[in-house]
Amino acid sequence: MAKLQNRAMLLIICTFTSILVLWCNIAMARSEDRVEDHRVTFTDKLWTADGVAKQGMMQQSTNILRTPKKPRFLCLHGHLSSATILEQQLKVWPESVTSKMEFVYVNGSVPLDYDDGTSVDQYFGWFDFDKVTMDQYEIIDEGIAYIEDRMIELGPFDGLLGFSEGALISASLPGLQQQGLCLKKVEKIEHVIVISGGGYPVPELTEPALPFPINIPSLHIFGETDIARRHAPELVDAYVDPLVLYHHGGHEVPKLDEEGLRIMYEFLERINAIF
Repeated sequence: MAKLQNRAMLLIICTFTSILVLWCNIAMARSEDRVEDHRVTFTDKLWTADGVAKQGMMQQSTNILRTPKKPRFLCLHGHLSSATILEQQLKVWPESVTSKMEFVYVNGSVPLDYDDGTSVDQYFGWFDFDKVTMDQYEIIDEGIAYIEDRMIELGPFDGLLGFSEGALISASLPGLQQQGLCLKKVEKIEHVIVISGGGYPVPELTEPALPFPINIPSLHIFGETDIARRHAPELVDAYVDPLVLYHHGGHEVPKLDEEGLRIMYEFLERINAIF
């Protein structure tokens, strides 16, 4: 009888122990679920409370790293011309090109009198060579100082674009700046577009500017019957690995044929323009 009672008691104890272990396992599982739920909730709060802003900042940072900027060019017109005229001249380029860059047009420092009988436009130049009593270097310095003032006023700028007389200046300024001779108050010129440059040789400008290789992306455009054709190669040779767009026209901003577009797109890639 005693043995039977002992077996019954042992069975009860084993059963109770099994139930207790099972209950503990269930309690631990529920506790882990609550911890996991808490972690999920905390993560959700992180991304819903300020995560939107953080995610936006991360996306913006990624865009800054991946998206090239639109380069800004200060545009210098030719002699006896104006900002308005150069803007019209560049309209022969397709939007697929011009939309990748930002152009800022300014008038030259010297008003010029010219009456062709049909136009009432005001014309300008960059140097006042009528001041025969002044040293020509001083005249050059005045013109460059004027350009630097416009760069400070309207900048910052990444590059220069020039046509004719403005192209000669645009091609020379990076070399002068590289040697510390001018444009000390503005950022480094990173690239240039030189259209029909070299038609107005000005030794006082080019001789100190071009003896050393200028290692920035450059695009040189001139035509078969261009009056600048004789001196344009001197500006090309001053640059390291220049791109040259040669067309069959004259002293003008040319329309871009298939080959011209290819060269232009290559230049845009070199200066990291937006595509």
